[in-house]
Amino acid sequence: MKKVFVAIILATLFMIVYQLSPFIGIPGWMILIMFLFSPVVVVSMVYVILKYGVPSKHTFDERFYDDWDYKRNIVEKDNAK
Repeated sequence: MKKVFVAIILATLFMIVYQLSPFIGIPGWMILIMFLFSPVVVVSMVYVILKYGVPSKHTFDERFYDDWDYKRNIVEKDNAK
């Protein structure tokens, strides 16, 4: 789980620096290199999350948001008509 946290933090920091780069004086050629390298950062983050991430204990029908303890309102199929 530590690898996932590190990958998310590094990708987020990269994107923050990329977004702020025109305002902090980074040269244009370096911004272009960061732009070309950004898909690699995102794909590597997704790969680390899919490989080392922990799947949810709940199904989509049980909880819509997994990070909040909210049970989904389930409507029976007979009453939906």
